[in-house]
Formats: sequence, C-alpha cells, structure tokens
Amino acid sequence: MKKWIIRISFTALILVITSAAVIGIGLYLKFFSKPETMVKNLKPLLLYNGNIITMDDKNPKASAVLMKGDNIVFVGSNDEAKKLADASTVQIDLKGKTLVPGFNDNHTHSLAAGTFKSELMLWNKSCGEIAAMVKKEAATKKKGETICGNLWDYTTCPNPSKELLDKAAPDNPVFLVQFSGHATWVNSAQLAVMKINRTTPDPQGGKIMKNEAGDPTGILRDTAMGSWNDDKYVGILLDKTTHAKNMQTILKLYAEAGITSVQDNTWEPVTVRYLQELAAAGKAGCRFTCWPLGGTGLQTAFNLLTSFNKNDSWVKYDIVKYFEDGAFSTHTAWLNEPYAGEPDNYGKPRHEQKELDAIILDAAKNNRRVAIHAIGDKAVGAVLDAMEKAAVIYPRIKELRFRIEHIQLITTADITRMKKLGVVAAVQPFALAYPVKDVSILGRERAVKAYPYKSLLAAGIPLSLGSDAPVEVDFEPLLGIHYAVNRTGKVGESALNTSEGLTPREALYAYTMGSAYAENTEKRKGSISEGKLADMVILSDDILAMPKVRIKNTKVLMTISGGSIVYGSASSL
Repeated sequence: MKKWIIRISFTALILVITSAAVIGIGLYLKFFSKPETMVKNLKPLLLYNGNIITMDDKNPKASAVLMKGDNIVFVGSNDEAKKLADASTVQIDLKGKTLVPGFNDNHTHSLAAGTFKSELMLWNKSCGEIAAMVKKEAATKKKGETICGNLWDYTTCPNPSKELLDKAAPDNPVFLVQFSGHATWVNSAQLAVMKINRTTPDPQGGKIMKNEAGDPTGILRDTAMGSWNDDKYVGILLDKTTHAKNMQTILKLYAEAGITSVQDNTWEPVTVRYLQELAAAGKAGCRFTCWPLGGTGLQTAFNLLTSFNKNDSWVKYDIVKYFEDGAFSTHTAWLNEPYAGEPDNYGKPRHEQKELDAIILDAAKNNRRVAIHAIGDKAVGAVLDAMEKAAVIYPRIKELRFRIEHIQLITTADITRMKKLGVVAAVQPFALAYPVKDVSILGRERAVKAYPYKSLLAAGIPLSLGSDAPVEVDFEPLLGIHYAVNRTGKVGESALNTSEGLTPREALYAYTMGSAYAENTEKRKGSISEGKLADMVILSDDILAMPKVRIKNTKVLMTISGGSIVYGSASSL
C-alpha cells in the first residue's frame, strides 16, 4: 500500500547523537533511562445490559463483562456479573449498546501521523489551490525556512511543477509529500538544498522526474526524495516538547476512533522511550508493538538503544520491516504487467532477488519475524519466492507468521503459496477509497482484481486490517470496515468488485482477532474473553445487524483501554 516514507538518515542521527561523548551520554540519560514499572490501582469496572459481540467462538454473545485492573475476569450474564462485583466496582449500564473488542490497527506510522497534522493539508486541492496555500504560508515564514505539506495528489493536481511553487514561495524551500508518501513535490530552492540538478542521476529505487529539456520538474519519487524529510524528523526526535505534542495528538485520535492497539513503524528509539514513559505513568491509552526498519543503520540504533520487557503488554518489540516496492499512485509498485498507458513501466523492486532471498533466509535462521511491504503482484511474487527458498532449509518458517503488507495485487497461484507458507496478509482497506484512480493507473480489467480480501480469506490466509496512518486521509476502523465490506469509493464511486467484499463479521474479526494473530498476541488480545486484556469499545449501533451501507455512520461512544476509560463517558450512552 501507499507508504509514508520516513527513512531517517543514520548518518544524520549519528552526527546528532554521537558526534561528541557528552552529547551522547546526555541524550541517553534524557531519553533512554529505564522507566519505573507501571503501578495502576484502578477500581473494578462492570459493563452490563449490553449487546456484547465478543469475537470469542466459545462464548460469542454476552450481556455483561467485569474487568479488574488490566484484565477481563468475567464475560456472561448480568446477574452472574453483578454477583462477582464488590462495593468498589464502578458499574455502567450499556442500555443495550453494542460492545466490541478494541480495534487493533495492523500498520501505522504514529509519529508521522501526529506530525503531519501541524503541516499543510493538501488533500483534494487543485494545483492552484496548493500554490495559494503555499504562498499564504510563506508570508508567515522567515526567508529560507522550509514549508512542508502533505497529501497532494494527481487526481486533483495533475500537473505539479517546481515553477508553480517557485512563484508562490521564491525565498523558501518547499517540500510537499504526495498522497502515497512515495513522492514529493519541491521547488527550485529545495532542489538546491538537496543538490539535485539536470546532471544528477536517478538513485537506486528512485526517480528524479525531468522534462524534455532534461531539467528536474520538481517531482522526486521514492528514494530520490533523499534524506531531507528524514532529517526533519531527527529535529523532532531531539525536541522533547514537539515530539511529545505530536505523539499526544495521535494518541488522542486513536482513543476517539476506538483504537486500543497499533502495530507501529516506530523505527527509532526516542518514540519507544516516550511510550514506555507513558505506560509507566499509566497514561499510554493505546498498546504498541514497535518495528525497526530493516537493513538500515536505524535498525542497528533501534536494537542498541532500546530495551523491552517481554511481560510488558503496552510497549513490545514485534517485527522488522522491509520495503520491496513503491506504490500505485507513483507508478513504482512492481507489477507483472506495465502500467496503463506506460508500456515500458513495470515499477521497480527495492531489493534484487538475491538480496531479498538473503533477508528472508537470515530472518528464518534467527527466528525473527519480518513484515515486507509489497503492493504489486510482481513484488508479492518475489517475496514469496524468497520465503519458499528459506522454507526448504528452515521448515519452521510457517510458525514465524511472516507478513506481507498491503498486497494490493496478487496472482491466484501466489494466494495458494501464501497459504502454504503460513504468511499473514496485513491489508489496509482505506486504499479502496479511490477506485476511479485505480482504474486510471491499472486499467479496468486489472483494477477489478485489486484488493482481493475475500479471496485471501477464502483461501485460509490469516487476514488482518489496519490503516497505514497517516498516508491515507482517514484511519478510523469503522470507516475501514465500511470499505472492506462495501468497497465503495470515498466520494460515492461504485465498487470495482463487490464479490471481494467481506461480511461485517469477517471485517470486525480481521480488525480484532485477525490483527492480534498478525502480531502473535491472540492469547491476550482480540476478543472479549476471560483472562484477556481489558480493551474494548462501545458503539452507537450493532454493525453486524444494521444495513451494511450505514456502517460508516456508526459512532464510537466510549473506548476502554487496560480497564480504564480513555474516551467518552457513561453520560454519552
């Protein structure tokens, strides 16, 4: 799927953190000292008189649930639950409202999600509107100060050029990240900062777009984006106030959306440390499994400067993330057949097959789980080729639950291979929001085969749902379930292939138990069951019983994380 690219430059990170011993020691003490163990003295919480959809096949329906501290201790009838409650128990009448397990987003970039809220939001804007916004922003900036923005796209701004931005902000570098996160639109000042000109060659895995005269147009794709955007994040990481503010922004939005767990492209130690501090203070509100970025200096720094308590249910180390291709919208996802109207463009791999084989083989050898970004069918096939080779030497590979992220196109044969290898399909239904764009990029015949969620599930492949926040404009799970079920576009476009739509129950399962399975935590998360973590969400309606087209209108009334109410109140029921 479309990705928010945050490949923080290891060189820049090392220059900041270890250029001098005193600075290095100071940063370590400031950010990485081990926080104290969390102590929470929550009163027991009883929710009763509800329509509880447990997602537990052994006990699928209930009317009451009793929580003590971080755990569920009873799920069943009102009368039995009240007998177990004591004088200290807080009791909330659900008044027939629907209670479901907390949503678990299988793929996020949380710091980026919080950060981009403070920058220009360019979604659905024309090129002229974007230029006007940049001009207005430039009036508030000092000369030479960079203007940043996000989510412009070709559908509403088909002809972006550096000249347009040059006129809007002649004295300021401009760096606008495209909707997919796999491209950026810059002006001449920013090209100068990045030392890109007509003689600059394309980097491996990237493309500097040039006009007929050979001059850069201002569009940089994938690795051609360089490390500038990454280096911006280094500054945020080292500014504790800004870092905390941006993280609090996204944590608040997670709570409002009913998200109690995320599987996060964390990539760097400072955010891990901050999350551990929040957990230690009992203020996390959302559980994180944290990923380093594989094959980079960041992975080395992550492993060196983080430590995790294996019994910590709030902040855990889970998986190593790799990229194998780009995105549809930038025409860099790697396809078996060329892009519509571009007979010579099949997209590009990030790793040659031998390199990819080595990555997967090393992971299998060391019992290390990996998540591979693969959007195009050619990329998915290459990843499965590598996994098949590794499975010959290490048959236990199936037990590791290797993941492929996004899988927006896949061949029928590769669906069969995924099942055989035990690979988890970690998909993000928000990519279904713009079917018209998919048709223009892939052609209708191929577009109707994209996002084959029902086929994956029918083949017995473990299916998990999430958002890829902040790449997509939206990340609310109820909207994601709507897309997975109805497959209609954000602005009302007809679905490309309704036969690939999930049932509401299948989608809810994939967003709860499916995501728990994807992160290997299904024994503690994903259902409202005795002994599991006390994470759940009260909804305004029963999404399994209502007309499917109304699912997106359902509201989150209350979010409970670790037995504590983190959003909403009893008065809202």
